Amino acid sequence: MSAAALPSELLLPASREGAARAGALVAAGKLVVVPTETVYGVALGLPSSAARAAGQAIRERVQPGIARHWVVHVPTPEEALGWVPGVSNLGRRLITKALPGPVSFQVKLTPEDAAKAAARLGAAANEVIADGFLTLRCPDFAFTQEMLAAAGVPVAMIGAASATGGGVFELSDLPESTAQEVAGAIDGGPTRYRKPSTLVRLDATGAGTFSVARAGVIDERILQRLADFTVLFICSGNTCRSPMAAALATSMLAKKLGVRPEELPLRHVVVQSAGVHAQRGMRAAREAVDTVKQMGADLSAHFSQPATVDVLRRADVIYTMTQAHRDELVEIFPGAAGKTQRIDPRGDVPDPIGAGVGAYREVAGRLVELLEQPLSGLAL
Repeated sequence: MSAAALPSELLLPASREGAARAGALVAAGKLVVVPTETVYGVALGLPSSAARAAGQAIRERVQPGIARHWVVHVPTPEEALGWVPGVSNLGRRLITKALPGPVSFQVKLTPEDAAKAAARLGAAANEVIADGFLTLRCPDFAFTQEMLAAAGVPVAMIGAASATGGGVFELSDLPESTAQEVAGAIDGGPTRYRKPSTLVRLDATGAGTFSVARAGVIDERILQRLADFTVLFICSGNTCRSPMAAALATSMLAKKLGVRPEELPLRHVVVQSAGVHAQRGMRAAREAVDTVKQMGADLSAHFSQPATVDVLRRADVIYTMTQAHRDELVEIFPGAAGKTQRIDPRGDVPDPIGAGVGAYREVAGRLVELLEQPLSGLAL
């Protein structure tokens, strides 16, 4: 069946008006076909037992005998976190960074979160929560996000399988049997990907761990990178102040977490430095190396790097040595404004280059004092 062959009253406009209408239909217990970035899905309101039964019938027709729990779909990453406030810090980072996007998160609920989720889901709870896990997805498709927000009830979606059993990547692939059971459909054109979302399993407490339960669009290498908490220090040439700050912070964070400095990446903690006017590949100043070595930190392997947009984008928090550095960063990458601050709110940290070893020691001592409070408050 083609999209044009669908009854005209079923075709909803790919607009806010159409998304609002789709949301109202879902809230009323009807099934609606909507696009995502991976496949077209059949959306249903979880409070409706009739909608759940109809959705289950579609799943049974496509994959008979396979019992699956519903995946809750949400319009924003914040809404996803609202379902699982007790998730680990690592899980929170992954959810925040990966969503909206082609990733589903299977989260182990804390007892408190499980109780709240069950109350919110009502009679559908046993069909959604499986062995203490709740699965969440936030599609990266504007109309579908608007539909989910407009529905005002917990919504699940299932992949709309084609007549051959594969995914529906265009509305024209929707089989007639499914079209006859829905009350509306939005045609968003061909999906961006032709692979399923990646399914990531998260624990709930402690430092946090994750595993890939189902391969999909986003591979594990990218997820490992997204899981990192990256602290970035910025100065001018990236040979004195910011490398010293990074080396000292690395030593301090390792002590805080009870690991060796080289083991921090295994805990998904990355400390870097860069310079707004840096050349790539310069060694740290000899005075900087000697100063931090006397304080139990290591700069021997440092090579300078410029503060590129990619470096700034990957950072979770950025500390600059001066206000001018911060201003330049925000000009380079406005998206960094909310996560960038001068390391000393009271004033700039002066550049010790050319001022002798005493100036380096003074700067290093000041950096240690300045780092104590922000590092202790990081959600690692």
